[in-house]
Amino acid sequence: MRTPKLTIFAKQTGVEIAPSEKRQNGKPEEGRVAFRFFRLASGQPHIRFVAEPCEAFEVSRKITQLQASGGKATFTHRFESAEGESVTKLNVESYQRNGKQGYAFSIQRGEESINVPAPEGEFLFAAEFLRQLSVAQSWVAWTEPEAPKRD
Repeated sequence: MRTPKLTIFAKQTGVEIAPSEKRQNGKPEEGRVAFRFFRLASGQPHIRFVAEPCEAFEVSRKITQLQASGGKATFTHRFESAEGESVTKLNVESYQRNGKQGYAFSIQRGEESINVPAPEGEFLFAAEFLRQLSVAQSWVAWTEPEAPKRD
């Protein structure tokens, strides 16, 4: 089976965007979109950010908007675990440095952060990829309840 996936590489970092699933006991599976940020050095931890399809669509929309007007958009997820609250921030930005336009994806969780600069074409392609993937991942596994048996 072929899985759609987009990977953007920078000098020492990268981000992978791919379909994902949410699985919880007793609940139907649901489609999601996963961002996996990583460092190219071996043994380095990666950071995942799993978005609902409508949130992935919003990231796509923001990328297109930022490419045209500049700025930064942040998407925040909070998660409670036995160790306490974990906050993950996904950023997409268009910036101006030394007279040159630049684009980047970045993620931060606690003290850990990974920044992935991207050329304009890959930045815009990610927007289109996310737009289409968000629609493709808008699903819920559902089975027809069994009808009562008749004698």
